[in-house]
Amino acid sequence: MKTPNLAAFAAAGALTLLVSACASTLSPPPVAQPDPALLSVIDSNVTNDCNPQTAAVLTGVGLPASNVRGVNYGIYRDEYRDKIIRWDAWVYLKDQPGSLVVTLDEDCRPIQVYAREGAKLPGR
Repeated sequence: MKTPNLAAFAAAGALTLLVSACASTLSPPPVAQPDPALLSVIDSNVTNDCNPQTAAVLTGVGLPASNVRGVNYGIYRDEYRDKIIRWDAWVYLKDQPGSLVVTLDEDCRPIQVYAREGAKLPGR
């Protein structure tokens, strides 16, 4: 009679918990009808097809257009297909250091929004 390999079961259980914890922390960001003033500020800083979706996320988190100092996009490419696979919109704020980052997929669908380098999401 074979005895079960407890180390393998423990490792599988730990991996399952880790994956489920990661999956639960990455939920789609709130979106709302883009504030026209916010979209205008984004458009005045950078030209990108994802600007309306970026504005929708920023409107969803409650960022006022008057608080945007600048916007820029970072891209992620699939080097084998030479195709953009993700965008990061870096939103620089007037009232605090750091940035808000809106991550979008290659079709501009929002993936997440988070704060970096000392910034805080509105209302948090």
